[in-house]
Amino acid sequence: MLKRFFFILIMMTCVLHVGAQEKFNPVQFRADLHKRLIADARLTQEEADKFFPVFDEMKDKQRELHKQMKSLGKQKPGSDAACKSVVFKKDKLEMQMKQLEASYHERFMKILSPSKVYDLLKSESRFQRETFRKMARNCNK
Repeated sequence: MLKRFFFILIMMTCVLHVGAQEKFNPVQFRADLHKRLIADARLTQEEADKFFPVFDEMKDKQRELHKQMKSLGKQKPGSDAACKSVVFKKDKLEMQMKQLEASYHERFMKILSPSKVYDLLKSESRFQRETFRKMARNCNK
């Protein structure tokens, strides 16, 4: 979970540094992700129509939790008590993230076979890694 958070944080940082060369387009990113997931998991149009509204809902909720985590990370606690509070708040958010994922994975399996859900999760992870690598190469240019 922590690795995923840092991965997303690094990816977002690179997005900001890409600058005028190539602006991050969240709508295009989502469309490319959908297209990749459909191909890799061999979803039918009917399956995709049922799955992606639920998937996008999960992603929006995850994004909100990431914003809260990022906000906590920007704080500079001035006392041990404040540090303790921030640590526990971050822990709570990370647990909420994992619980959110687990509950949506159950919902996904009501829409698709477990095999397709597995393929989707694997494909999403691969897509994010590839996108990160591409953005990192652009950051170094």
